[in-house]
Amino acid sequence: MSASQDSPGARPPRTIRTRILLAFLLSLVASATALGHSLLQLDSIGRNVSMLDRGYLPLARVAAELETISRQMDREHDRLTRSPPTTVTGYRANADFYSGGISDAVERGQRIANRLERKGPLGSRDQAALDETRRLLQGVDEARQGYDTAFAAWANEAAQDGSSPTPGRTIADLDGRRTQLILRISQLSQIVDGRITLLSRLTARAQATATRVSGALALLAVLLSGLLTAAALVALRPFGELTAQVQRLAQGDYAGRLPIRGADEVTLLAREFNTMAEAVSERDRRLSERARTLDVLTSQLRGILDTIRAGLLVVDGNEVRIANPAAERLWPTASERFVPTSLSSLPVGRHEGLQIEDRLYDVDVVSLAGGEGRLIVGEDITRRESDRARVARSERLALVGQMLAQITHEVRNPLNAMSLNADLLSDEIEDPEQRAMLDTISDEIRRLEQLTARYLELSRGRRPDLHLASPREVLEDVLSADLSALEQQGLNVRILGERPPPMELDIDALRRAVRNILRNAAEAGASTVDVRFVQDPETVHIELMDNGPGMAPVQLRRAFDPFFTTKASGTGLGLAISRQELEDVGAGMSARSTLGKGSRFSIHLPLETTASDPV
Repeated sequence: MSASQDSPGARPPRTIRTRILLAFLLSLVASATALGHSLLQLDSIGRNVSMLDRGYLPLARVAAELETISRQMDREHDRLTRSPPTTVTGYRANADFYSGGISDAVERGQRIANRLERKGPLGSRDQAALDETRRLLQGVDEARQGYDTAFAAWANEAAQDGSSPTPGRTIADLDGRRTQLILRISQLSQIVDGRITLLSRLTARAQATATRVSGALALLAVLLSGLLTAAALVALRPFGELTAQVQRLAQGDYAGRLPIRGADEVTLLAREFNTMAEAVSERDRRLSERARTLDVLTSQLRGILDTIRAGLLVVDGNEVRIANPAAERLWPTASERFVPTSLSSLPVGRHEGLQIEDRLYDVDVVSLAGGEGRLIVGEDITRRESDRARVARSERLALVGQMLAQITHEVRNPLNAMSLNADLLSDEIEDPEQRAMLDTISDEIRRLEQLTARYLELSRGRRPDLHLASPREVLEDVLSADLSALEQQGLNVRILGERPPPMELDIDALRRAVRNILRNAAEAGASTVDVRFVQDPETVHIELMDNGPGMAPVQLRRAFDPFFTTKASGTGLGLAISRQELEDVGAGMSARSTLGKGSRFSIHLPLETTASDPV
């Protein structure tokens, strides 16, 4: 052993690493050589195939077409010399057809040759063959032009003679031109066919060579890989025990240790493994203690979160990390780990009275440390705001009632005196015009008395009177009693939907509410009101939908305000009083309307009714 290996701080030789690296490099070189040779052969084959497919095969088709035309011309010429025709019209048409076909074929051949040359640099043989092909195509075209000239001379001579053409100098010239054209076409065909044969032979030879060489190199690479793999397995055999110890360590067995033998890299690895196992064992002990402490704290925190009535979400981006039960009740999507859309865009801060669909929320958004997450705390205040609004309306109606009681008391005495005097005058006046004027005064006095009576009713209030009854039967009683009046006003009422069970109702309050809604619909010009009963687990909803003109948003917001009316003769108290009477027994009334499309008034009757004293 050398001095460097004996010293404690010396680095052991990396023999295993070196051998594995050399084995990998040898295998890589063999594989790369086989691959490179295969790629070169494939490139050569590809160029030959491309030349055949894009160049010589299309040129062969052009040559074949030219040979076909030349054979037709040959048959035509033989027929012309054997039996001279009486007219040259048919021969002239055929000659034009053959000339056009040859010209088109030559033009296509030139385009193919030009395109093949533009595709990329060609070898010397390919370039020479391509130049020869162009020259022969040009020669074919020149021979075609010479034949056309000779044929035109022969045809003109025949036309001037006026009789059947006879063989002569023009026929001999025509025959010579035809022979020259056929010779040029034959030469072109031979050049193209020869080049195709040569390229096919070269391609087959290159393919065979590539197969042999690639197979030999691939076999050599496989043999080298096998030998090197065997050598690597022998060199890596000491790592088996290390692997077993690592697996036991991964399964939680921290007691196993590796023996320290020798001074090579395996020994160094064993020493480092033992050190790591000691460190992992100590860290696992500390983590277990911390995990137990964290479990206790987490359980306590979960208990606190579960008892909080406000919804609490801890979000990271658009994903919910923590959601307490109250949050899952407020926002169902939180249970699926998705941040509700209505909350995802809220900035940091407090948001009071936030309306989401038909509910109201107070929401606080707090940025967590680091700015990567947010804490969202929300509370559903719909019921609280509804109760607050109901109390405010009750107090407002009570205040209005007190004022009206005082006003009514001051007004009723003069009205009684005026009514009594009007009755006395009616007994003494006999003039019809004066009596008509007195009747008008009496009618207006009675209307004022009715108005003061309604104001007095509002000021006194009433106690809820609950009885077990069916909401549908109460509604049918109202329609039966008011049917004739509704029909006179042109209003048709239809009852739809299910029949709810009997329940505790303030029957008089429900009757007045339905009458107010139907009367308002008729006075607004509606012709149809559909009444539908809808029941859910806690509430029976009576929906009255008319086809009247509807209300603008401003009118809809004030529909239940005292003294608000759109009619010239209305007091604006009917809906306000009816809503208050329903709310006194835990029920409610709401409205929806679209201008030009009608209105929908809904009466909400809880299945469990609790009466409260009127304010």
